[in-house]
Amino acid sequence: MSWLKPAEHQIKAAVFGLCRPFLRKRRPRLDGFNPSAVRRVLLLRPEKIGDMVISLPVFAALHRSYPTIQICVLASPRNYSLIKDDPQIDRIFLYRKRLSDLAVLRSVRAGKFDVVLDMIHGDSVTALFYSQLASRSAWHFGIGKSEHAAFYDYNGLDDAAAEEHIVDASLRLLEPFGVVVEPEDRFVPPHVRPESARVMEAFLQSCGHSPERPLIGLNLSAGRPNRIWPEESVEQLCTSLLDALDGLTLVIITTPDDRSRGERLAVVRRGAVRLVPAGLGLGEVSALISNLDLLISPDTSLIHIARSFKVPVVGLYNRARKNFRHWRPYRQPDGVVMSDHPDTIYDITPQRVFDQVGVVLSRTREAAR
Repeated sequence: MSWLKPAEHQIKAAVFGLCRPFLRKRRPRLDGFNPSAVRRVLLLRPEKIGDMVISLPVFAALHRSYPTIQICVLASPRNYSLIKDDPQIDRIFLYRKRLSDLAVLRSVRAGKFDVVLDMIHGDSVTALFYSQLASRSAWHFGIGKSEHAAFYDYNGLDDAAAEEHIVDASLRLLEPFGVVVEPEDRFVPPHVRPESARVMEAFLQSCGHSPERPLIGLNLSAGRPNRIWPEESVEQLCTSLLDALDGLTLVIITTPDDRSRGERLAVVRRGAVRLVPAGLGLGEVSALISNLDLLISPDTSLIHIARSFKVPVVGLYNRARKNFRHWRPYRQPDGVVMSDHPDTIYDITPQRVFDQVGVVLSRTREAAR
């Protein structure tokens, strides 16, 4: 089914070509934009979990600078749970890629938004159409637009943005509001409910963990099969870590569909490796990650969550990882293990990951002195 995505892009391109003459063009100047008069803002983020994580600093900075503005988000079923309890967000609309989206669009249009922020870096036909249909008269702000730049009143893109991390690039959307975001305010973790924090506290206590002992999380799951590390490599890495770090609590994280791999590992290293409880949501996983000394992961969604808590990471990437410079671990100088293969991470050896864990932990200890 690898032909589906290219076919979808071709269809969207054709529809864009037909509709282009009817789309509202950008205003010639931003002089008429008055942030103090803005009542409601719609932010478009109908994508994956990681995309929503890197958007949290934008929500927080906008709310902090303009607390009376109502912040609404167009989310997807995949990333909805990450923000459903966030007190800064007034309303969430779900984009499901179904006919029911027409009813959602009617609700969005009824909101009469003053500003629509398209948070997708680069051109997206879906986001462009939704921003125009949501409110034709609203101010439309985008980031990194190229072919679609003519339809955005503001497009946060310059030569410096070419190498910016996606967190910093996304915050450019707030420049028309006059919002200045300090370095410390760029780390914004997901909202964790007290009950989720208590669940994880009880789990760690059941593992016999104490704050004085090292706590490392190892995520086995990824969004695509080519980013799943072989079981024998995972087992070898666990052995090396447990031999090298006295008192280590090693916690395995998996998705429900991938849980059997974690169960097999926990059986092989009974008592030394713990598997997270079944049925956890993103809130509980975020609470766990916030307690880690280090996260190892082939999946960037959890890497972004960890960095939002300033938790050090070691990420496994394939050589052809798209836009790596934008999506690398945020403000961390190391912690990347890159495969020599363009499509998979299978050739990454346990020793390379183990060595990088040592580098990251050493730097962390030095910074703490």
